Amino acid sequence: MSRVSVIILAVITLAIQAFGAEIRGTVIGTGQNPLEGAVIIYRPTGAKTLTDVRGEFILGVPDVEKFRLEVIHPDYYEREFLVAKKDLGRKLVFTLIPLIRQNEEIVVTALRYPEPAMKIPAAETVVQGATLAEKMPANIMEGLQDVPGVAALGSGGFSLVPTVRGLARRRILYLIDGARIESDRRTGPNASFLNPEDVDRVEVLRSPSSVFYGSDAIGGVIHLMTKPPDFDEGIHGRVNANYGTVNGEKGVGISLGGARKTVAFSLSFQNLDATNYRAPGGLRVLQSQFRQGSLLAKLSHRTDKREIDLSFLGARGTDIGKPNSTASTKPTWYPRENQNLVQVHWKEKAVGREGEVLFHAFVNPNFLETRTDTYDVYRTNESFARTQSTEFGAQLSYGKKFSPSLRLEGGVDYFGRGGARALNTYTSFDSTGAVTEVQEEISFTRGRRGDLGFFLSADYSGIKNLDFLAGARLDLLASSARPGAAGSPGEVVRTRTSTPTGFFAVSYSLTQNTTVFINLSRAYRLPSLSELYYTGISGRGFIIGQPGLLPETSLSVDGGIRWLGRRFFAGLYGFSYEISDMIERYRLDPSTYTYGNIEKGRIQGLELETEFFVFPGWKLFANTFTIRGRSLQTGGPLNDIPPLRIYAGTRFWAGRFSGEVSAGFLLRKDSPGPAEVAIPGSQLVNFRASYTRGPLNLYLSVANFFNATFIARPDPEAMVEPGRNLRLGAAYNF
Repeated sequence: MSRVSVIILAVITLAIQAFGAEIRGTVIGTGQNPLEGAVIIYRPTGAKTLTDVRGEFILGVPDVEKFRLEVIHPDYYEREFLVAKKDLGRKLVFTLIPLIRQNEEIVVTALRYPEPAMKIPAAETVVQGATLAEKMPANIMEGLQDVPGVAALGSGGFSLVPTVRGLARRRILYLIDGARIESDRRTGPNASFLNPEDVDRVEVLRSPSSVFYGSDAIGGVIHLMTKPPDFDEGIHGRVNANYGTVNGEKGVGISLGGARKTVAFSLSFQNLDATNYRAPGGLRVLQSQFRQGSLLAKLSHRTDKREIDLSFLGARGTDIGKPNSTASTKPTWYPRENQNLVQVHWKEKAVGREGEVLFHAFVNPNFLETRTDTYDVYRTNESFARTQSTEFGAQLSYGKKFSPSLRLEGGVDYFGRGGARALNTYTSFDSTGAVTEVQEEISFTRGRRGDLGFFLSADYSGIKNLDFLAGARLDLLASSARPGAAGSPGEVVRTRTSTPTGFFAVSYSLTQNTTVFINLSRAYRLPSLSELYYTGISGRGFIIGQPGLLPETSLSVDGGIRWLGRRFFAGLYGFSYEISDMIERYRLDPSTYTYGNIEKGRIQGLELETEFFVFPGWKLFANTFTIRGRSLQTGGPLNDIPPLRIYAGTRFWAGRFSGEVSAGFLLRKDSPGPAEVAIPGSQLVNFRASYTRGPLNLYLSVANFFNATFIARPDPEAMVEPGRNLRLGAAYNF
């Protein structure tokens, strides 16, 4: 260094000491890798600097209480960071998100422990909370509809449920922070009671996962991870609001958080309600209204050796409509839904030389009410059903890297459902509205389910370019209930079984940027209490339970190839599932359904996804899938198989503003399943934009931009989708 440079540096240092402050920090990626060449800018003074090979920097800033720094890197999203004066005494770490997230994305769902996405020998998609905030979806299902292989089931409205690769109806396991979610809706769980504003990320695993999660993961896992408390000292929060024009949708919420040393907390109150939506042409679709409120509370403790989290999610849904073609003469809706999910997570680190012990337990008392009125000039009948139960579970596991190339994970878990019962009430009225008759019917009581599982997995990467993953599990399963119409009073129907499952996968690195994988797995699904024992009214008519249903078992092959560059990603996946004793839903008449086992069903398909950053401010993206499902017994098509879909779009950034245009093309379905109808093809164009300035975020979206008229699902009761919907949203962080 020259003498002149030394003098200049000394003058700058003296100036900082006299008139400002000095900030030292490190810039890293989400994979904890240091980022060289990142630009750190303080706009008011124009001060800026670059990070070195270790990602470190030093920058002079004014001596003020709070200030904002911009951090820019050509391969990462630009971010702003709020820094307080009290933070200057420590070295700060700023994390940037890569343009191509697969570069450094860490996922936990596939293997039950954190692992880079590119090493997972399965197809998995991560939807970030920031993406959900921009979309402003009414529920999680609406926020996942552009994920490869994912489609929606149901007649419409708020209660749609997901199908993944043509598998649904309790073949897709829903988790909230690791807790299993059940539902007495006939189409299966949808977790609509969790407000998207409270979600930090969603991991969609599109491969069988019974080895790690037991029953109900035969087609994959949708794992909702709620926002964790922020460990920044002091009190902070967020206020959010949004409005939708097509149904008068109004959402409001406030979240608060704080931290002191190793303890942090967060509270979030969210409320969302809407009236019936308008189809193109202005026609109101009856029974598409909903109202949902929730409270999410968390308390966390963090040290180098221990992590403890306590949480409570209380949700109350009221007047949730079920739109269908007979809503004017036979409206159906859910008057009340009540969820009370309590969880505890406890992780002990550095146990047995870098091993980790994880304990997780949860309990969720809940109930669901369903009501159908019948009109013939006046209201003649009212049908009311209430189902209730308590879900609970626990997991204890131990994982350890025994060498840089070998990791073992093993443990025991239990999922139970107790106190399940269903009561139906039928009321008749005369022309004056007076009650003429009341009948009560017990569908079933004393419903119980238990799933005790023991699992072990091994991950070995000691051979060049190869990574092997294998797992095994043994489950002891039991269910019982006393059906209302089963033999003599007090007779209880019981089922018991044990099921082994296994998983083997191998990944091979063809080049530094190209990986191929293949996995083979055996999975299973125990029939739900509702499928076995519930007979009564449902959201789509009348359902008849079948106590003799057999469990499903599957043998699956899943493979793919991924190409990953600094600005480009593409993945091509293929799969073939054979499901023995597959439980299918059958339509006995226009409003009556039941269940039955078929000998075997086969589902096969392909998925393609790609993402390309032409330059840092402009991205192109697309995905498509095609799936075929057939009964190997009859050769006929299966239910819930979506038609071919193509989704594509472009996104751009200009300073604080970003915008996105996307389009979805759904081909016609002319081979419906036994409980479906044919539907024509459709096209849908959407637009969304966001603007960020300091703590303020503004959002705008336009769904169904061209106001197209279409039916999106082959459900016999499916209604025309909403017309053009302008959503406006705002959030302020403090």
